[in-house]
Amino acid sequence: MNKNFLVIENISKSFGKNKVLENINLDISKSEFFGLLGSSGSGKTTLLRILGGFEKPDSGRIFLEGVDITNLEPFDRPLNYMFQSYALFPHLNVFDNLAFGIREKFNKNEINSEVKDISELLSIDNLLNRRIKQLSGGEQQRVALGRCLIKKPKLLLLDEPLAALDKKLRSKTQLELTSLQKQLKVTFVFVTHDQEEAMSLSDRMAIMREGKILECSSPEEVYENPKSFYTANFIGIANTIEVYKKSNHYFSNELNINLELEHEAKKQKTNILLRPEKIKIKSAKDVKINLVNSFEGVVLEKSYLGSFTRYEVKSGNKIISVLDQNYNSNSNYNFPIGERVLCSWEKESLKILED
Repeated sequence: MNKNFLVIENISKSFGKNKVLENINLDISKSEFFGLLGSSGSGKTTLLRILGGFEKPDSGRIFLEGVDITNLEPFDRPLNYMFQSYALFPHLNVFDNLAFGIREKFNKNEINSEVKDISELLSIDNLLNRRIKQLSGGEQQRVALGRCLIKKPKLLLLDEPLAALDKKLRSKTQLELTSLQKQLKVTFVFVTHDQEEAMSLSDRMAIMREGKILECSSPEEVYENPKSFYTANFIGIANTIEVYKKSNHYFSNELNINLELEHEAKKQKTNILLRPEKIKIKSAKDVKINLVNSFEGVVLEKSYLGSFTRYEVKSGNKIISVLDQNYNSNSNYNFPIGERVLCSWEKESLKILED
């Protein structure tokens, strides 16, 4: 995979005294679906706007296929930008919205052909005569996407592309968007604050905080092996436990148990990550307690969520989240509040957080 398709080199940006981006470096591959994930104020949208040419960096450079585009105007860049608001023309119908960006380059027959192709690809060919206000949010999103893709850009930038959709439609559109991107082989870079959206869409994703990139990897790697305490807590549900070395074991004062880790920690005292789905939960009535990688606690809260049940289990002053898969009708997933349970896990499930 050629990671030199889009190169972001030492990009920094301030608004007055507010440093929004600090020394950002990224290499993005051709045909990659790349996510910029972070909370509000992390700098992700500013970085996307700099890529689109709507903001100029204070320092650093951007290369697209080896060409320096840092100082080019938006209309001179071989890319398109899909705004969160979609920015569709309400006075034009769907056909004219799609055709708007190619009217100067193609004749009437070519325009009709291009619009036909993109509308069929996005399943909006039955909407071409409708006004924008007659469309649902999902239909408007497809029109906005079609208007960008009809120009066959080398790079498509998307600002919170699914934010306006309801949860069910968002899940459906995520699958369609990844399928479409792979089919067209256009490089997508998108911004989101939604962890689930970033995980489902991205080939790779960068976690941003306060204008810096904390880590950049595949969704699987970021979720399973986060490097930082912040990322562990930002992505998914996280149990973080402070442990310290004690003889040949690690010990948690919070849970008052010994822990066995797969890898040795570099520091005497460190934080570890234990995801809720990695924990096995059983009734403590008939089970022998093992104080290594297990603890006894009381069910404080429970939420039945269909395919799994989420428990909040209290041991000492520590509350641990547990996700129990409801994989068959005989599964004992109904531990009542107040029940004493035993929680245990494999040593491979414990991940050391470096910072």
